[in-house]
Amino acid sequence: MSVNRQDQAMAFGVETDLVDNVSKQLDALSAFASSLNVNQLSPETLQIAKACLLYGLAVGVGTINARPALIATAASHSAEDGNNGPATRLHDATPTTVGNAAFANAVLLSGRVQGDSHICGHLGGVIIPASLAAIESAGGSGSELLASLVAGYEVALRIGRDHASDLSRKGFRTTPCYGVFGAAVAIARARKLDYSRIRNVINMAVGFAAGLREHVDAGTEESPFQAGFAARNATHIVDLIELGVDAAASGLYGANGFYQAFGNPGRQDYGARLVNGLGEQFEFTNLTIKRYPACQFVRAVIRGLSHLRMLAKGQQPELIVLHLNPFEANFIGMGFAGPFHSSAQTVMSAPFCAALAWQYGSVTYQDLRIFDNQAINALVKRVKIIADDKRAMYEPLVTVKLADGSSIEWEEKKDVSTDQMSWDAAIAMTYQLYDESRVPKNIADDLIICVDDITSSSKIDSLIGQVCKATHFRS
Repeated sequence: MSVNRQDQAMAFGVETDLVDNVSKQLDALSAFASSLNVNQLSPETLQIAKACLLYGLAVGVGTINARPALIATAASHSAEDGNNGPATRLHDATPTTVGNAAFANAVLLSGRVQGDSHICGHLGGVIIPASLAAIESAGGSGSELLASLVAGYEVALRIGRDHASDLSRKGFRTTPCYGVFGAAVAIARARKLDYSRIRNVINMAVGFAAGLREHVDAGTEESPFQAGFAARNATHIVDLIELGVDAAASGLYGANGFYQAFGNPGRQDYGARLVNGLGEQFEFTNLTIKRYPACQFVRAVIRGLSHLRMLAKGQQPELIVLHLNPFEANFIGMGFAGPFHSSAQTVMSAPFCAALAWQYGSVTYQDLRIFDNQAINALVKRVKIIADDKRAMYEPLVTVKLADGSSIEWEEKKDVSTDQMSWDAAIAMTYQLYDESRVPKNIADDLIICVDDITSSSKIDSLIGQVCKATHFRS
């Protein structure tokens, strides 16, 4: 039975013309994704696309010893569809199916909570593995790889940028929920689907957007596996569309669609900006890197306390006060002060990360997995979080009261050069992550050169080989 558009709009709480407008914008977004060519990108935009690819792969190399990566490799090895196929599992250089590769590689790239960041989540950990598997299996070129990445990022980020906060408030995780859109569109672009089928892919992805945040409170480890399933589901979504399956055309904005189910019914503008500046302004250029393997909401806290500890000249804090934007201060896990028993808790805990930053001047992957450090746990108890509506997101005010009664203060001012995704930042992080994983610098050099020259590559075999060469050096 067909649904009357007027009835649908009224049930959704929006005007018919707004529903029609979102529908038209979705048509334009799908056409953009299907026709995107890297030759259309400015040199600056193209370089940021390369930076996203390099950084995402380097994060994967930095995760080669992590438990989730080992589990994903074992799980995909025993999967029913076997280990003979046209795509590569990066962790052990095994040829496998596209679905297996997308799953295992997404877990690898998402296993240290350090992928590229946006209010929509850490989408590179889902989109990059899906694109790699699709392009490798199709024998596509480096330029096609970048085109599929940009198409996937843009669609996912534009769908989510005005919706992500409300989705998070409902307990859903942004990374798998938006990542499945981006990964599916990237695969569709890699397979050269036309715009009508890409729109159908987006509509089908609506039903596979999933992932909850309960693991933070529970202290369990399903987070990277959610990214893995999002990437794997994306491969099946595109398979279904290619086989002729239709999805509800109103899946994104309808009365029972994605925006309604995952957002606030009172909001009417989630899709209002879907195509603003499309093809000229790229949302993925707003991505940031993560210098620390912890929640993006605490990176400025870590930076601030690393600076203040030097000013303290050895004095210990009596009290550390973090003034955070209310969305950040009240975000799940941010205020947790122990007892800690898993990294799912520590990477989200502002008190734990603040204590590490004060004690060591930084926050490392290993330190976030030591739960019984008495000095750190004592410092955790001295951290107070204040939800301050005067603070913008990512711009905390940190105040430390010292033992002698004096106070020192640090205020983050948003500076796009600090964490903004760029080619130079991606190179620096590649060296840092390879060094941490004890992978020789010359192997990092080889990957950097390969990514920089990616548009001249007729296939991506060399790129896959460079990553596998790095994973061979797991310590």
